[in-house]
Amino acid sequence: MRGLEKMNFQTPSPVQAAAIEPMMNGQDLLVQAPTGTGKTAAFGIPLIERIDTTSRHIQAVVLCPTRELAIQTASVLRQLASCKPGIRTLALYGGAPISHQITSLKRCPQIIIATPGRLMDHMQRRTTRLDQVNCIVLDEADRMLDMGFRDDIATILLSSPGERQTVLFSATVSEEIKKIAATHQNDAQHICIEKETLQKSQVKQYYAQVQRNSKMPALLELLEEQKFGLCLVFVATKAMAENLATQLTDAGHPADSIHGDLHQRQRNKVMQRYREGKISLLVATDVAARGIDVTGIDAVVNYDIPSDPDSYVHRIGRTGRADRNGVSYTFVSSNERGRLQDIVSSTKAKISQISLDPSEPQKREGRGEKNQVSRKTSRRKKAGNGSSERPWNENRSKMKKGA
Repeated sequence: MRGLEKMNFQTPSPVQAAAIEPMMNGQDLLVQAPTGTGKTAAFGIPLIERIDTTSRHIQAVVLCPTRELAIQTASVLRQLASCKPGIRTLALYGGAPISHQITSLKRCPQIIIATPGRLMDHMQRRTTRLDQVNCIVLDEADRMLDMGFRDDIATILLSSPGERQTVLFSATVSEEIKKIAATHQNDAQHICIEKETLQKSQVKQYYAQVQRNSKMPALLELLEEQKFGLCLVFVATKAMAENLATQLTDAGHPADSIHGDLHQRQRNKVMQRYREGKISLLVATDVAARGIDVTGIDAVVNYDIPSDPDSYVHRIGRTGRADRNGVSYTFVSSNERGRLQDIVSSTKAKISQISLDPSEPQKREGRGEKNQVSRKTSRRKKAGNGSSERPWNENRSKMKKGA
């Protein structure tokens, strides 16, 4: 309890209220919950409470898709355990010297937080054993499958005792997730925490029709107008992340980038500067952004529209966290409207259109909110002259409004 008070926990979030008690009772769980809902504490509190501090064996393993999320999760667990002496945690991830991790493993941590690939590496080197593990948590299980860790996950689960507790946390529950649950869990309880649907979330969502060669001017226009404290910009490739960060800095908006080619020390340095507010703009790729949990991100900009609805949910989940308000903007070119429609149909989100035309700044001052892209309006409508027209093209001449 002192650890919770130290972290300023007062009222449990819905996922914590639903998951903590059955997990304390040793039950297998399949928990569907979006990012930013407090799921780390939902599994971290029971893990900490059930650890035998007299044991020198690994008792619990938390698998994470990326090193950033592993580091973040390890930090939360250390804070939760700070008032319970004798609990040792260790994060294992690629990009860090394995020799240092081997030395740390000799100190006999009871809780391991690891990426699947690095944990497999230690298992093959026989520097870690899972024969005494009584609980395995798969955090963001859907992302681990997307990143190709399917076989590693299966090997890790099969290398631990069959009587263990297995807990899956995932933003989405695909057929593959269900297959893992059916294979590796026993009588699992399925908990579904509604996103309050994205339309009810604390993230106001907007999109702007912006052609590829106009994205940079549109982004600069948005930054000048909104004056965000912290902003996270998503792009599709590593090269684009670096190029855009350089362009933004040259334009007077200090920015840095985070992507898969950075070494861990570089990533840590970038994230520290971002958290401390030394840079207000961070340009990221999807994979590198997993685990970014920074308090007070005001806005997310999808400079490149995400490839699928799940990525959209995870991206905008970086803002509007812990009961704070947030806003997201998605740039959509004329040939990407189908992708936007897929996002709307899948997430039931209400995404309002705004104008980000830097060539017409005088029209932006009193912009009225344009059509909302919603499940109902995502169908084609018949125009008066008999032609069909997508809803986001209607009333183009009306006054435009932004966030």
